[in-house]
Amino acid sequence: MEHLPGLGRVTSSAPRDVPREARPRLAPIIEGSFHGIYRWHALRTLRSVQRVRAISREGADVGLTMFEMLGPGLGYVYYVAVLPGSRRAGMGGTLLDDALGQLGASGAREVLACIRPENTPSIHLFSSRGFAATSFRETARLRGLGGALGLWRRMVVAPGERVFRAALA
Repeated sequence: MEHLPGLGRVTSSAPRDVPREARPRLAPIIEGSFHGIYRWHALRTLRSVQRVRAISREGADVGLTMFEMLGPGLGYVYYVAVLPGSRRAGMGGTLLDDALGQLGASGAREVLACIRPENTPSIHLFSSRGFAATSFRETARLRGLGGALGLWRRMVVAPGERVFRAALA
Protein backbone atom coordinates (compact mmCIF):
# COMPACT_ATOMS: atom_id res chain seq x y z
CA MET A 1 0.00 0.00 0.00
CA GLU A 2 1.15 3.49 -0.75
CA HIS A 3 -0.31 6.92 -0.19
CA LEU A 4 -0.75 9.10 -3.25
CA PRO A 5 -1.62 12.75 -2.72
CA GLY A 6 -5.32 13.24 -3.29
CA LEU A 7 -5.98 9.53 -3.79
CA GLY A 8 -5.67 8.14 -0.29
CA ARG A 9 -4.33 4.62 0.00
CA VAL A 10 -3.96 2.63 -3.17
CA THR A 11 -2.58 -0.82 -3.76
CA SER A 12 0.12 -1.54 -6.27
CA SER A 13 1.45 -4.90 -7.32
CA ALA A 14 5.01 -6.11 -7.31
CA PRO A 15 6.58 -6.00 -10.78
CA ARG A 16 5.90 -9.12 -12.80
CA ASP A 17 7.06 -10.57 -16.12
CA VAL A 18 4.92 -9.85 -19.14
CA PRO A 19 5.09 -12.54 -21.85
CA ARG A 20 5.50 -11.41 -25.47
CA GLU A 21 1.90 -12.18 -26.40
CA ALA A 22 0.59 -9.91 -23.60
CA ARG A 23 2.94 -6.98 -24.25
CA PRO A 24 0.67 -5.06 -26.65
CA ARG A 25 -1.58 -4.20 -23.69
CA LEU A 26 1.29 -2.09 -22.29
CA ALA A 27 1.35 0.24 -25.32
CA PRO A 28 -0.73 2.93 -23.53
CA ILE A 29 2.04 3.29 -20.93
CA ILE A 30 4.54 3.96 -23.70
CA GLU A 31 2.17 6.28 -25.54
CA GLY A 32 1.62 8.27 -22.35
CA SER A 33 5.32 8.44 -21.52
CA PHE A 34 7.19 9.08 -24.78
CA HIS A 35 6.95 11.21 -27.91
CA GLY A 36 8.38 11.09 -31.42
CA ILE A 37 11.27 8.76 -32.14
CA TYR A 38 11.42 7.60 -28.52
CA ARG A 39 7.80 6.41 -28.68
CA TRP A 40 8.49 4.57 -31.93
CA HIS A 41 11.65 2.95 -30.50
CA ALA A 42 9.97 2.01 -27.21
CA LEU A 43 7.04 0.36 -29.03
CA ARG A 44 9.47 -1.54 -31.26
CA THR A 45 11.61 -2.56 -28.27
CA LEU A 46 8.50 -3.75 -26.42
CA ARG A 47 8.10 -6.46 -29.07
CA SER A 48 11.73 -7.57 -29.21
CA VAL A 49 13.42 -7.09 -25.82
CA GLN A 50 14.20 -10.12 -23.65
CA ARG A 51 12.45 -8.94 -20.48
CA VAL A 52 9.46 -6.72 -19.84
CA ARG A 53 8.14 -6.33 -16.30
CA ALA A 54 5.03 -4.36 -15.39
CA ILE A 55 3.55 -2.92 -12.24
CA SER A 56 -0.13 -2.27 -11.69
CA ARG A 57 -2.21 -0.16 -9.35
CA GLU A 58 -5.67 -1.31 -8.44
CA GLY A 59 -5.63 -3.87 -11.24
CA ALA A 60 -4.50 -1.57 -14.07
CA ASP A 61 -1.02 -1.59 -15.59
CA VAL A 62 0.63 1.77 -14.85
CA GLY A 63 4.36 1.19 -15.34
CA LEU A 64 6.93 -1.01 -17.04
CA THR A 65 10.61 -1.72 -17.47
CA MET A 66 12.37 -3.18 -20.49
CA PHE A 67 15.80 -4.69 -20.02
CA GLU A 68 18.14 -7.47 -21.10
CA MET A 69 21.62 -8.85 -20.87
CA LEU A 70 23.93 -7.45 -23.55
CA GLY A 71 26.69 -9.93 -22.84
CA PRO A 72 28.41 -11.78 -20.02
CA GLY A 73 28.18 -9.67 -16.88
CA LEU A 74 26.54 -6.71 -18.65
CA GLY A 75 22.89 -5.68 -18.37
CA TYR A 76 21.04 -2.85 -20.08
CA VAL A 77 17.88 -1.01 -19.03
CA TYR A 78 16.15 0.29 -22.14
CA TYR A 79 13.16 1.98 -20.53
CA VAL A 80 11.47 2.69 -17.24
CA ALA A 81 8.04 4.21 -17.87
CA VAL A 82 5.16 5.13 -15.58
CA LEU A 83 1.89 6.71 -16.67
CA PRO A 84 1.84 10.43 -15.84
CA GLY A 85 -1.05 10.07 -13.37
CA SER A 86 0.86 7.45 -11.38
CA ARG A 87 4.22 9.18 -11.14
CA ARG A 88 5.83 10.43 -7.93
CA ALA A 89 4.53 7.42 -6.00
CA GLY A 90 7.76 5.40 -6.02
CA MET A 91 6.79 3.07 -8.85
CA GLY A 92 9.69 4.10 -11.08
CA GLY A 93 12.11 3.29 -8.26
CA THR A 94 10.38 -0.01 -7.59
CA LEU A 95 10.59 -0.93 -11.27
CA LEU A 96 14.26 0.06 -11.55
CA ASP A 97 15.19 -1.79 -8.34
CA ASP A 98 13.38 -4.86 -9.66
CA ALA A 99 15.16 -4.67 -13.04
CA LEU A 100 18.54 -4.36 -11.31
CA GLY A 101 17.72 -7.36 -9.13
CA GLN A 102 16.62 -9.41 -12.15
CA LEU A 103 19.75 -8.45 -14.09
CA GLY A 104 21.95 -9.26 -11.10
CA ALA A 105 20.30 -12.67 -10.79
CA SER A 106 21.12 -13.20 -14.49
CA GLY A 107 24.81 -12.53 -13.82
CA ALA A 108 25.13 -8.82 -14.50
CA ARG A 109 28.00 -7.17 -12.67
CA GLU A 110 27.34 -3.83 -14.30
CA VAL A 111 24.31 -2.20 -15.90
CA LEU A 112 24.05 0.55 -18.52
CA ALA A 113 21.23 2.93 -19.45
CA CYS A 114 20.90 5.87 -21.87
CA ILE A 115 19.22 9.10 -20.77
CA ARG A 116 18.68 12.43 -22.51
CA PRO A 117 20.27 15.31 -20.56
CA GLU A 118 16.95 17.15 -20.28
CA ASN A 119 15.23 14.13 -18.69
CA THR A 120 16.14 15.19 -15.16
CA PRO A 121 13.59 12.91 -13.42
CA SER A 122 15.24 9.84 -15.01
CA ILE A 123 18.73 11.14 -14.26
CA HIS A 124 17.75 11.61 -10.61
CA LEU A 125 16.17 8.15 -10.46
CA PHE A 126 19.15 6.35 -11.97
CA SER A 127 21.66 8.44 -10.00
CA SER A 128 19.85 7.52 -6.77
CA ARG A 129 20.58 3.87 -7.61
CA GLY A 130 24.32 4.42 -8.10
CA PHE A 131 24.41 5.17 -11.82
CA ALA A 132 26.91 7.76 -13.04
CA ALA A 133 27.47 9.20 -16.49
CA THR A 134 30.18 7.49 -18.48
CA SER A 135 31.66 8.21 -21.88
CA PHE A 136 32.47 6.37 -25.05
CA ARG A 137 36.14 6.95 -24.28
CA GLU A 138 35.81 5.32 -20.83
CA THR A 139 33.89 2.39 -22.30
CA ALA A 140 36.55 1.95 -24.99
CA ARG A 141 39.24 1.99 -22.30
CA LEU A 142 37.42 -0.80 -20.43
CA ARG A 143 36.21 -2.89 -23.40
CA GLY A 144 38.38 -1.89 -26.34
CA LEU A 145 37.30 0.24 -29.28
CA GLY A 146 35.44 -2.60 -31.00
CA GLY A 147 33.63 -3.54 -27.80
CA ALA A 148 32.57 0.06 -27.19
CA LEU A 149 31.36 0.49 -30.78
CA GLY A 150 29.36 -2.73 -30.54
CA LEU A 151 27.76 -1.66 -27.26
CA TRP A 152 26.83 1.81 -28.52
CA ARG A 153 25.24 0.20 -31.60
CA ARG A 154 23.30 -2.41 -29.59
CA MET A 155 22.09 0.22 -27.11
CA VAL A 156 21.06 2.50 -30.01
CA VAL A 157 22.66 5.53 -28.34
CA ALA A 158 20.93 8.52 -29.93
CA PRO A 159 22.80 11.76 -30.60
CA GLY A 160 22.87 13.83 -27.43
CA GLU A 161 22.03 10.95 -25.09
CA ARG A 162 24.30 10.22 -22.18
CA VAL A 163 25.22 6.70 -21.15
CA PHE A 164 25.00 5.91 -17.43
CA ARG A 165 26.72 2.99 -15.75
CA ALA A 166 26.32 1.28 -12.38
CA ALA A 167 28.28 -1.57 -10.85
CA LEU A 168 26.19 -4.19 -9.09
CA ALA A 169 27.38 -5.51 -5.76
